[in-house]
Amino acid sequence: MLTGQVKLDQLLKSTSRAFYLSLRILPKHVRKPISLAYLLARAADTITDAPNISEAVKIQSLNSLKYSLNNDSSDMNISHFTEIDFKDNLSKAENQLICKIPFILTYILSLKPENYTQVKRVVLTLIEGMEMDLKYFGKTLNSPRLVSLKNNDELDKYTYLVAGCVGSFWTEITLASESKICNINVTLMSALGVEFGKALQMTNILRDFSSDIRLGKCYIPDEELNKLNLNLDDLLTNNSEKQIRQLISKQIHKTLDLYDSAEKYFLSIPPRKVRLRLAVLWPLILGLGTLNAIVTRKNWHQSESVTKVSRLWVYKMMLKSLFLVSLDYVIKSWFRQLRSSITQHLHT
Repeated sequence: MLTGQVKLDQLLKSTSRAFYLSLRILPKHVRKPISLAYLLARAADTITDAPNISEAVKIQSLNSLKYSLNNDSSDMNISHFTEIDFKDNLSKAENQLICKIPFILTYILSLKPENYTQVKRVVLTLIEGMEMDLKYFGKTLNSPRLVSLKNNDELDKYTYLVAGCVGSFWTEITLASESKICNINVTLMSALGVEFGKALQMTNILRDFSSDIRLGKCYIPDEELNKLNLNLDDLLTNNSEKQIRQLISKQIHKTLDLYDSAEKYFLSIPPRKVRLRLAVLWPLILGLGTLNAIVTRKNWHQSESVTKVSRLWVYKMMLKSLFLVSLDYVIKSWFRQLRSSITQHLHT
């Protein structure tokens, strides 16, 4: 049972080491609502991504979660989550997280009313994105057919629902209380935060492109494929290597444009707010580093394995950031170096 911050931290650590570090560096007064929103959203995402579970069962589970949030209740029946099918298809840490859903809901209900409303809103939005994912791709489990989003509006909506909304939520929680003393434009920051979240999600989409294709999912829309005279079969057979490379290159350039907003977001946080800056800087640099790792691989546009930066790279990045986080001109140079490396490799 979750009985204190230590228990909450333990659950966070077992769920996501990377995001856990960003949460740990946050000031204490904003850590709890963000942590709880993350845990509940991660539980919902675990349900959505569970292998060998039918779309109907997943939707039923998400509906149960939505019902509890919409009715301000922690009295949630999770028996169908812990049935043998779910348990056998999830890791020990994932099963533990699912079992803790009622306790996470209880903690959320104990938040201050404003924070509770913010957490509830962002989790419901994230679940809407998961439902969109299931709507498009939920039936690919038992079908060899490749399915894609239709157009850029759908891709933009999807990236907002599953990540962009977190940017505005993060801003509300962390910066709204600082706006008067730091002269922060919360409305502008919220808009930049949405773009920041979309950048991180597009990075995930590009990182997982090849593995998603093998699972029957293509998040790059038909609209973009058609511009290059590509169809979904071409993605499966790699018969149009040049066009596929162009397709992904274009999406990387679009993602770099989104990272412009992420950079502005970071630089808008006062240098003396070191903890807030670090919590934003780490995912920003990690995102750009991941894009760089993707394009520096041989035949990066056809890679059959997911590209990740090494754990050592992450630790070095974090250590470096501790010394540079308040030095805007050095941070800008860091951004430029990563972007330059990415664009150079795109054109080689």
